[in-house]
Amino acid sequence: MKNSIYLIIGAIIVVLIVVIGSITPLISLLNPETGVPRNASNLIIGNETIQIPGLQHDVTIIQDRYGVYHIYAQDNHDLFLALGFIQAKNRLFELELFKLTAMGELANMLGSGYYNYDRFQTMTGAPLTAQRDWNAIVSNMSVNSTDYLTYQAVTAYSQGINDYINYSESHNLLPFEFNLLDYKPGYWSPVDTFAVQEYMIQTLEFSDDSILYSLLSYKIGSLVNDLITPFSPIPQFYYGGYNGTPNQYVLSMSENTYPINATVASLAVSIAKMWDPLHLFPPNPTDHSNEWVVSGNRTATGKPILVGGPVLGFSLPSIWFQVQLVDPHFDVYGVVLPGAPIIVIGYNEHIGWTLTDTQAISWGTFFFVQNVVNGTYLWNGTYQPVKSYIVNGFRVNWTNLGPILDQNGSTAIVMDWLGNMFTNDIGAILNIMNATNWKQFSSDLEIWKAPYQNFAFADINDTIADISPAYYPIFSSTNAVPYNPNAIMPGNGTQYISGSIPYSMVPHAVNPSDGFIVSSNQRQVGPAYPYWFGDTMTPSPGFRAMLEESYLRTHTDLTITDMMNLQSHNYTDYEAVMAVPYMLKYMAGYQNATVESALSMLSSWNYSMDVNSRAASVWFFTYMYLFNEIFHTFFKDHGVFPEYRDILNVTGMGGSFPNSIGIASFDLDMAHMIINDSAYPFSNQSMTNLTASAMIKAMDYLESEYPSGNYTWGHFYGFVFPSLLGISQLSVGPLPRGGDYNTPNDASGVGPYNWPSGGQSFTMILNFANLSDSYGVYPGGQSENPASPLYSNYINYWINGEYLPLIFYPSASSFPSKSIMDTTTLEVIQ
Repeated sequence: MKNSIYLIIGAIIVVLIVVIGSITPLISLLNPETGVPRNASNLIIGNETIQIPGLQHDVTIIQDRYGVYHIYAQDNHDLFLALGFIQAKNRLFELELFKLTAMGELANMLGSGYYNYDRFQTMTGAPLTAQRDWNAIVSNMSVNSTDYLTYQAVTAYSQGINDYINYSESHNLLPFEFNLLDYKPGYWSPVDTFAVQEYMIQTLEFSDDSILYSLLSYKIGSLVNDLITPFSPIPQFYYGGYNGTPNQYVLSMSENTYPINATVASLAVSIAKMWDPLHLFPPNPTDHSNEWVVSGNRTATGKPILVGGPVLGFSLPSIWFQVQLVDPHFDVYGVVLPGAPIIVIGYNEHIGWTLTDTQAISWGTFFFVQNVVNGTYLWNGTYQPVKSYIVNGFRVNWTNLGPILDQNGSTAIVMDWLGNMFTNDIGAILNIMNATNWKQFSSDLEIWKAPYQNFAFADINDTIADISPAYYPIFSSTNAVPYNPNAIMPGNGTQYISGSIPYSMVPHAVNPSDGFIVSSNQRQVGPAYPYWFGDTMTPSPGFRAMLEESYLRTHTDLTITDMMNLQSHNYTDYEAVMAVPYMLKYMAGYQNATVESALSMLSSWNYSMDVNSRAASVWFFTYMYLFNEIFHTFFKDHGVFPEYRDILNVTGMGGSFPNSIGIASFDLDMAHMIINDSAYPFSNQSMTNLTASAMIKAMDYLESEYPSGNYTWGHFYGFVFPSLLGISQLSVGPLPRGGDYNTPNDASGVGPYNWPSGGQSFTMILNFANLSDSYGVYPGGQSENPASPLYSNYINYWINGEYLPLIFYPSASSFPSKSIMDTTTLEVIQ
């Protein structure tokens, strides 16, 4: 009884914080029959039995002592129905918000202020593609076992969500956000699940990089090849090999940029300005993830260890929901997304996997200039009819290449986004959830088309591997060499996609002689790779991968604790390791008291971005000001600034300064310039003078912020965990933690005005000597209700670099009582 009272009081306090000053919603929310006091009964921890329609057999759901759900069913239908039900019970508002975001219907819930986002999302084609993908599944399921399994899982999962909507409405248990917004959730459909798939492809693989590249080329000409080099100017670790002499055809293609005119440039600026009005899909995505896998010959147990830390934006509730799914067909543990009935990252009793973003080939987003006149477009000398659709009340016009984004007279820019091609990612993951070995796992992924992901793999039979499956287009041209696909291309038929890289040739590695694989968003294949695979604009600069590779190469007898320390406690900035010694060398003897003070701290620094380090702050801000001094001055000299400043305000460390973007190439250029003591061709000043100026600016800023001299890195780096509604009182942070853009605990951003709000979203370490001795945690909690003790209870573990055991039992009867928080039985209605 006391727990119930506390929960109700906590819930009421939350609502008072949110709606203070809004009398009518407050009265409604405090209604004892329909408002928060009634809703709070959903928070009481205890065993319960719920009868729901649609079940074929009873289902047991155990919530373990950490809040993770373990679902034990007798068939696939009941398993996925129960998953939908229990996820909706904990995350119904999140599910609805994801659905509306993905379908371009946010204004229905949040008002007309979201009109521009809905228009943009509709125009990308995501809602159209979701419907088309589901139609393809239904059409093929009678002849394709993967599509049938997908149909089975998605329809049952949708029914489970809808069963909970009905249950919550009949028991007055709808989350308080619905009452607050005077909105009722709509029923879930399989199309919504495929819309969420589209949304995640956008989150991971959707960018206007090619637009920005063309604008840079328009202003600075061939210097764009020095600014955004085809291949890294410093050595890299390529997990897929091909580290040799650049392929000349690929190099020529990368430097062959299609020249745009003033009309196209104006359209490009317009598109860049209207791109993603809510900033849900960061331009030049700054998400950077970490994964590595170590073979048994380098571990203390003689068995593999797999480590994953995919970086995504943070929110409360988290994007992840942690579950174990068990029936006669599945026994798999991991995390699922809102709206998708699949274990995206996890393991079964035989194998485990984790993901990072490939960040290749322009994020799968390509732009073409097409001639469009009177509802027709020109292709190969013939005008073809434009297809027109009305979706969400918006008219969307498509050519053969994709949606028309903007048009001036007969000149149009069209987007060919690979997220608009059919891909049954859900089916691919459903299959690998039941895979038992590498051969089966890699075969299951052959149907994966987008987003571009690296799948790290290990199994109990000592295989380690990594593969980057996707539809990577091959561009052909009627000219001798195609134009660079990372820029706007001609859309008249002279340049076209002629196929894709064969699956046997996509980046991969299996049981390498090194005994480990690292794939942390660095480019997967070297310059000798025979296919165009993008340039340095999209992959991570590679400093995290260098750190991880260096550590693994120099250590043996590795343990789970070693992996925890590398992933969550190693704050070494490897770019600093490479660059600072050169900086100290050419700055030695510089006669300036402020510079000498900075150099003194850097000279005794261990390169760790630790919260208590002042040298870490000096390095970071010196680097950032040096970056701006070189590149912003260069942009001003070449007319990029001020004209394009609002769309090309690039800053260092992945765009860590407020209101800026990151472009990986620039950070590579910075390291190269520091190491080589030359800023040419971007500046004719000496690196000594440029660095001195940056150091003085950095020290002036730090000392102005902290006159006492206590400008330790923890004052500038940490994380915020915002509520989905953006309400600060329901958010957590900022909380200081070590790291920066170049460390495993990586993010772009710097306090106090741009705290990072994303990072390693689920840190997981799998021990293949004993999978029951595996660990993981995500920063959030299983419940979306701010009054719940499970709303944000994982955050402190994550901030402290700690992990929770992943409890994995094959049956409800084998689950020890000491590990059980509560049990829910879903009963068949007789």
